[in-house]
Amino acid sequence: MSTNRRVTVDAIAPERIVLGPRLKYLGLTLLLAWHYCLWFVPGSFPAHFLLDDRITFAWLIALTAGGAVPLLLAWRLGRRRHLAATPRLLWPVAVTGSAATVALTTVGMRSASPAAAYVAAVVIGASSGVLWVLWGESLARHKARFTLERVAPTYGVVMIVLVGGTYLLPGWGAPAVDALLPLVSAALLHQHARSLPDAQYPRLLPLKVAAVGVRTIVVVTGISFAAAFASYYTVAIVPWDVLGQVQNFFTYGILLGAVMILLLALLQAVPMWRQSTYRAYPWLLLFSITACVLYLADTRFQAGAFLLALAISSLFEVLLTMYMGVLTRHGYIPPATAFALSGGAIRLGILVGNGTALVYERVPTLGDVLVRPTFVVVVAGLTVLLISMVRQEYAIDALTQSPQSATELMRVIASVAEEFRLSEREREILALIGQGYTASAVAESLVISPHTVNTHVQHIYAKLGIHKRSELIGYLHRQG
Repeated sequence: MSTNRRVTVDAIAPERIVLGPRLKYLGLTLLLAWHYCLWFVPGSFPAHFLLDDRITFAWLIALTAGGAVPLLLAWRLGRRRHLAATPRLLWPVAVTGSAATVALTTVGMRSASPAAAYVAAVVIGASSGVLWVLWGESLARHKARFTLERVAPTYGVVMIVLVGGTYLLPGWGAPAVDALLPLVSAALLHQHARSLPDAQYPRLLPLKVAAVGVRTIVVVTGISFAAAFASYYTVAIVPWDVLGQVQNFFTYGILLGAVMILLLALLQAVPMWRQSTYRAYPWLLLFSITACVLYLADTRFQAGAFLLALAISSLFEVLLTMYMGVLTRHGYIPPATAFALSGGAIRLGILVGNGTALVYERVPTLGDVLVRPTFVVVVAGLTVLLISMVRQEYAIDALTQSPQSATELMRVIASVAEEFRLSEREREILALIGQGYTASAVAESLVISPHTVNTHVQHIYAKLGIHKRSELIGYLHRQG
């Protein structure tokens, strides 16, 4: 008896890790931890200054690959195709990313030419981008809800433990952790995919219905890009001498972001302060503006501007990923596209912001003239986006809600009928099923035989590629 119990527990333990309400986000979080531990912890490059030119340019190259590769993948996949986490794809990508991490922190730093470091950076960025999309696809099959109370504890605790722990490790401990993270994430993804052998991807809404959310998706993605730009322009332009041990401040900023996401989750748990997670977007934009103003106000506040900007950028990354995950679940956007946008907007925003500051630093005559005017333009731009965000606040939140009015349900049914070429009778039956009618109730309402109703229902299933009533109702009500 005890043996059977032990076997049962052993059998379900891996599934409890990868399918648990909070732990299922662990693998995705480990990809972010890989990024932050490698580039934001001084010990990842033993005997080298974290802001060394070779490391800085490798970082920018990795950002380019990490932002561009997912977008290219999403473009190639389109609306209907998916990228499955098969072992033939998953393990080569993860092992290559791990090997590239080892190469970057060893050979890449010691060779006379920076070429090895830059090639390794391309591989790191590309492999992390592919793993990011694979995780998005797998979590979409799991119908992950991406709620703050589930994502925040995993992200916050993992970042504090891994980034803080890696920071404290001596010698080559940090590079070893960096190299292991993509492998552990891949192992979790492999188990996640195996645990859901028959799971289906969320059914995409008809194009006309999904188009309603496109403008909002563009607004949220654009604002996240702008916030990442502003944050890393601030981070990269702050003079090193005001920070003291500048390398350590990068780690502190990421840890501050992890603490802030945990605080945000705690605030949302308080009944009197409970509101939609995405109502926090305007406040985050306000904090981004504050970081810029702190820099402009006085040199004494520039260290605070550095930490605040770094923390806010990581919050935008988490919230954008959550938002895209919810929209994927509701069928507005394919999972590959959603996660490509969430990763690409942040990575490319960081690239442009950091790159702009780097140009100003390398060309002093340009920097002396443009650093402060650029901040003024950034503050003005963020203010305009803040106003736009406040006006769009309802629309941004509405897309994440499942319940529909009768009018909205009829609009969805009309779009489905048009896109899948349903007959008028099939459309009538679909409308009644969407309202919760059983087959016998539909027959009574339309004064036809139950056999005729079932025949029409089977035709509807065939045209939509749906196999059961609950799946059809979930599709009509945007529940994936």
